[in-house]
Amino acid sequence: MTLPIAAALTYVPAMASIAPDQAERDLRTENAVVPFFVVASAGGVDMLGLHVRAQLSSSLAIPAGTFAAAVGYRLTVQPTALSWGSTFPWVAEYWTASDRPSNSLAGRADRAALPVRSEVLGSVALAISNAPLTQRWRAALDERADSYFGNECRAARAACTSKLRQRLVEAVSIAQRQDEQEAVRSINAAVNSWLKYRTDSDTYGVLDYWATASEILQRGTGDCKGYAILKMWMLLAAGFDRSQIRLQLVKIPATGQDHAVLVVNTMSHQLVLDNIAVGVRSDNQVKEYLPLLSFVENSTFIHGNRKKSI
Repeated sequence: MTLPIAAALTYVPAMASIAPDQAERDLRTENAVVPFFVVASAGGVDMLGLHVRAQLSSSLAIPAGTFAAAVGYRLTVQPTALSWGSTFPWVAEYWTASDRPSNSLAGRADRAALPVRSEVLGSVALAISNAPLTQRWRAALDERADSYFGNECRAARAACTSKLRQRLVEAVSIAQRQDEQEAVRSINAAVNSWLKYRTDSDTYGVLDYWATASEILQRGTGDCKGYAILKMWMLLAAGFDRSQIRLQLVKIPATGQDHAVLVVNTMSHQLVLDNIAVGVRSDNQVKEYLPLLSFVENSTFIHGNRKKSI
């Protein structure tokens, strides 16, 4: 399937995360306090043409003549000549969720809300209002199962006392002290090692069942969605932000099978957590899947490919 993509997505990739009219609404107010993924120069002007009027809320040393990245810092900015029709050589991605609470661990710059990427697994993700599986995804989010991996487990007693949960709690505890990539690898390895694969048909008697984290912990089994959703809750318990995590539904063209993986957006690149692959891979290393549908927070995305120029 080939989908038409707006010029804004192809002209400057980083501009896909915000429309010009949205930029004007968010940035027109003088002294507005807005969070950014900032590429700032020592001269005090970032590549979006915003003059920094105040210091970063947390200290950040920027050597003269170089560029540095600050994730999730709040800046007081004064709009200057802001031209969205220009091509910025070092353009920054704007984070529009200005007041969204973060699940970040205190003091961890690598546990922060990042702009949702418009490209994943070689496809372009387009936001849609709804899909047949959207309500199932939102029901899964309502469980708030990250609390199951802390000191106070609020799941069913059988889930809280299960051997699987005890092992996964240890993995989360380790991940909380690791950097983001090590944490992702620890959690992926733990779930792949300790959760047993079983199809929905064998476990629940239906072709497609979205098991809760509590049900998975009690039974100790899950299908590919179960692996991905359990990893999501563990990452959240380890301090990752919901905006970093994408449940990705794919087709395996070689077999015709449907499959699900988890994609984690980190400061450097996107990491793919897969129950049928050895280890964590960068999304540009994964070539065997055709992305179909994905979910990030409360948003639903369909996937297509850019039309190749002849």
